[in-house]
Amino acid sequence: MTPATAPLAPEARAAYFEQLYQHDADPWLVRQRWYEARKRALLLACLPQARYRNAYEPACGNGELTVALAQRCERLLAADLSSQALHAAQQRLRDEGLEHKVTLLHQRLPQDWPRTGNGAERFDLILLSEIGYYLSPEELAQVAEHASASLAPGGSIALCHWRAPFAERVQSTVRVHAAFQNRPGLHCLVRHEEPDFLLGIWSNDARSVAQREGFA
Repeated sequence: MTPATAPLAPEARAAYFEQLYQHDADPWLVRQRWYEARKRALLLACLPQARYRNAYEPACGNGELTVALAQRCERLLAADLSSQALHAAQQRLRDEGLEHKVTLLHQRLPQDWPRTGNGAERFDLILLSEIGYYLSPEELAQVAEHASASLAPGGSIALCHWRAPFAERVQSTVRVHAAFQNRPGLHCLVRHEEPDFLLGIWSNDARSVAQREGFA
């Protein structure tokens, strides 16, 4: 696989990731690195609810985070623009006996975001992990708008992104998270910052976890 040497244009994005996952089902070693396991554990621990009714994970990749999410969700919709990645995710879910809880879809962002508006499906958790920096500012603005509109009352939007520069990056992680920080009606519940990554959680319910459980 020849790495990209410049930010990915929208029309080249699907082909790039398809080739990437065809060459290696775990291109970022998310199944092997302690960094990745620790980051997943931190993200999952920061979620304000123990259980979720209906969650959405676009850009699910090979499904390593999807497996962990499925164990806390009654229903999970996971999507990716790479059919190779979805095949790896399907196998991973099957190995864990979780395929019945997860619907896998081939989708591009923001074009294929689930329909919003009256009568549309609502999610109490939307998780955007390591995807925002591939999107143009215009695409990211649409994703932020769709996510806000798709959120069920009391729901949360979680973002987690690598901070270091790399060739395919279109915009900084700080700008990606700022697109949600500035959304009307969203309240920041968690901001976790490390040299390597930035993690943030926003909700349309401003109450803390302790307040939600009634002891603060």
